[in-house]
Amino acid sequence: MPERRFHLLEVDLTRGSSRTLDVTDEVKKFVGGRGLGTKLLWDRVPQGADPLGPDNILYFGIGPLTGLWGGVTDINVKSPLTLLRGQTNMNGRFGTELVRAGYESGLLVTGRASSPCYIYIRDDRVEVRDAAHLWGKLNHNCQVQLKKELRQTLDDQNFQIASIGPAGERQVRNADICHDFYHHGARLGTGAVMGSKNLKAVAVRGTRLAPYASSANLMNMLREYYHRSYGYKASVRRWGHAVSMPERYYATTEGIKNKQLGWDPICDQSNPVLMEQRHKVWNDACSMCAAGCKVPYMRRDPPLGPVVGEMRHDNAGGWNANVMIPGYEPQMYLSPLMDNWGLDSEDVSGVVAWMLECYQRGIVTKEDLGGLDLTWGNLEAISKLAQMIAYREGIGDVLAEGLKFAPAKIGKGSEQYAMHGKGVAITSYEPRGSMVDAVGLAAHPNGALHHWRFGYRNLMMDSLTACTFLTGVLGDTFGGWDKWGTTALRYAAGWEWTTRDWQTTASRLVLLERAYALREGHVPTRDDILPERFFTETVYDKQGRPHILDKEEFLEHRKRAYVELGLGEDGIPSAGVLKNSGLEFVIPSLKLVR
Repeated sequence: MPERRFHLLEVDLTRGSSRTLDVTDEVKKFVGGRGLGTKLLWDRVPQGADPLGPDNILYFGIGPLTGLWGGVTDINVKSPLTLLRGQTNMNGRFGTELVRAGYESGLLVTGRASSPCYIYIRDDRVEVRDAAHLWGKLNHNCQVQLKKELRQTLDDQNFQIASIGPAGERQVRNADICHDFYHHGARLGTGAVMGSKNLKAVAVRGTRLAPYASSANLMNMLREYYHRSYGYKASVRRWGHAVSMPERYYATTEGIKNKQLGWDPICDQSNPVLMEQRHKVWNDACSMCAAGCKVPYMRRDPPLGPVVGEMRHDNAGGWNANVMIPGYEPQMYLSPLMDNWGLDSEDVSGVVAWMLECYQRGIVTKEDLGGLDLTWGNLEAISKLAQMIAYREGIGDVLAEGLKFAPAKIGKGSEQYAMHGKGVAITSYEPRGSMVDAVGLAAHPNGALHHWRFGYRNLMMDSLTACTFLTGVLGDTFGGWDKWGTTALRYAAGWEWTTRDWQTTASRLVLLERAYALREGHVPTRDDILPERFFTETVYDKQGRPHILDKEEFLEHRKRAYVELGLGEDGIPSAGVLKNSGLEFVIPSLKLVR
């Protein structure tokens, strides 16, 4: 079976030029998406570089399976929010269109344009075009206008667009990238990096067939998945993510009132049945995915105007009981605003929750907040504060720096109420409800991101790039997720991988991701920790049962998690382990941090 070649499109905004690179050898070692993105960060971004400077990269990463089991694009940058590695998944059809354009390993953006621009890609035609007329527009307006322009000139309405809103333009540190209105590369400030490059949007259109090693065998695998995963598809298609938040409230693993509570009656108002009956519009799915877990909604009469949006766990969990908004219906107004401004709802909700508690405790006043009466659940005041962050107005200019930098600027003891890990807000998850969640949030080398608790599994899925939500059902369907992966790679790329090859590659990616954090100043035993609140304040669930983290137990679990991932008990890999994993090139840099 012939092996597939993989190509990367690089666009240098400083020079306004582009080139196509054959990265097949790198892909075989680092897969794509998240794995290849870490290698590009290591190679291309100097140690200690300013994330908002021209030395940073913006990598729209895809992999060998992009568009087959979900249309994930894994965006990689050095994060302005944490000063560590930044990575986020953006679903939809953007990555699939890059494959069809002939760039099977994605798009790498370097340098900085001298004025607002957008990147135009149609197969081999790549241009850096003026975007002065788009700068300042909300995400929805930008994408509608750009699609209209492209359709008028080419009679083609199939361009896929990723853009930033006003928050990205102003380099708000937790700004995101928006695609197709409700798909987002939300986490870790990717939109701020895009804004720092004066890049408003990327428009891509591909007209080619992907050169799979065996398209017929891939289609047979897809048919098997479609037929055997019906139960999963049916439940997810009906509810989307609207059901996940109430489930977590009842398990005391969802944040409430900036983590002051483990339960509140307000949680019962998050009712997915009423949301489905009153507001559900349709189901949407990413490329070739049968689940259809995107559930857009429409509401004509929310408190401040008619809206259309889509509620996901991550964009909704932080705004729900964590800021005491009573249920989904009033929140339906807030979520589309955040999407249009180009803000990471999950992270900004943590900033707002911090300010709500500071206002509750008298640390910040109405005068500090520009006249806002920032009480819990006050939708109008909460929305206005989020807008101030997006446009860097008043106190919003300080809050736009995120939870790594803003607390020190506010001072007055506010730091102890900022619920974050390495600068990433802890909003949708309550660590006291699960030791696994607690260690996963604390020990992730990129910040308090919950997926680290799955270790190898999510890292490989993000690198392939396939949807992580499908991992369980793919494993059940094909007799193990690694068996699914090696079989899919045989037919997609022509690689004859064994299970051992799969495991070795997964370990390599885990170690490289950790090594990058270490190179940029991360000290695991110092930094892989949670705010003191989780160790000193007890919360109670709906049944009145207490929940608190024991710090000694937490540290022991953290140590075991390090060892399970091939690290030392201090969270640092040995030179021998790195060499055996093919990562000899990182060893000189790690000697500097010991």
